[in-house]
Amino acid sequence: MAREIDELTELAYEGGEPLSTTPVVGTPFRAPTSHLTTSADRVRDGEIRVTVLGSGDPFVKSSQACASLLIEVGNRERDLFFFDLGSGALANYNGLMLPVTAATKVFLTHLHADHVGDMPTMVWSMAKAGRRDLVEVWGPAGETPELGTRAYTEHLAAAHAWDMSSLRGHPGQSGAQMETTEVPWDRTATVYDRNGVQVSSFPVIHIINGAVGYRLDYNGRSVVFSGDTRPCHPLVDACDGADLLVHETFPSAPVFAQKAGVPLGFAEQVVNGAHTSPTAAGRVFARAGARMSVMWHLAVDHQVVGPAYADMRTQYDGPVTIAQDLTTFDISVEAIVTRQAIIDPAAWPVLGPTTITGPPMSPPPEPPAWWAGALLSD
Repeated sequence: MAREIDELTELAYEGGEPLSTTPVVGTPFRAPTSHLTTSADRVRDGEIRVTVLGSGDPFVKSSQACASLLIEVGNRERDLFFFDLGSGALANYNGLMLPVTAATKVFLTHLHADHVGDMPTMVWSMAKAGRRDLVEVWGPAGETPELGTRAYTEHLAAAHAWDMSSLRGHPGQSGAQMETTEVPWDRTATVYDRNGVQVSSFPVIHIINGAVGYRLDYNGRSVVFSGDTRPCHPLVDACDGADLLVHETFPSAPVFAQKAGVPLGFAEQVVNGAHTSPTAAGRVFARAGARMSVMWHLAVDHQVVGPAYADMRTQYDGPVTIAQDLTTFDISVEAIVTRQAIIDPAAWPVLGPTTITGPPMSPPPEPPAWWAGALLSD
């Protein structure tokens, strides 16, 4: 029997379970619990695990990090893929106690701040924490070069020139680098194909040209991630045979207007002119036909969750989850299991294998002469 979600449903930050109508779709290999401790339960061979690192909207709050998904695949390499990287996402990643050295692949859907806010942390701070391999970044080309992902990463590197210079002589110097690949914003394309994993991008509709969604395929299983978008045909087409669809969903315009304290007309512009309402998300879910559909990028509080679920249900009656931070989906042939991950909020970075070894790229800088007289020596 499907579980109903309303204004009284306990939320994850209150100690609740996943906001899922159907926490188990199919028959899993073993009986699951409602919560997951990732340090003791890693992704199984041949499977996919999706963890919501950031479920929130642009309004930063401690209960929800900004936009980010983590996808782990059960290949030999145990590859990790970040899709968007909003503020607070990497604190959740660190709490999962996955290797900082494996955080090397980022796919950006577009360049709004709430989708890229943790990029400096990824590149420079995680290099200081032990990652020695550079960060590969995929993201949409802009309609003009200055609006594309390469321009973004080049300017980001320029803005952190002091940080980069200070890393001379540090083992993480090699890890504080980016290699950027722009993907087309106006057509579907395969943009990654390694170690049995394929990632394709497709255009979506979000304010101006230059936003994309992604589909990841591995071992016959697939995940589709919308990024920010209005309902659109390229996304539905990308969902052919998909196991999991993670689709952005904003509150309805009346709820948004009330919660944000803005006029209804402006709320209509935001919700229906740039995003996807719960009712429209239900229509997308019905067309897409994924095994599990996820309402993501939604402010998760009691005044929003109940009405959003009710609106969506007017259009779709299949398995649905409302994403919260650290909601996880284990995807196999047999089942999709939805749980909430339990993290260590004070974890230190975990180190794993790294391709680059040996001494730092360059010697440390000489200390300025004036320091000798300025330093406290006793």
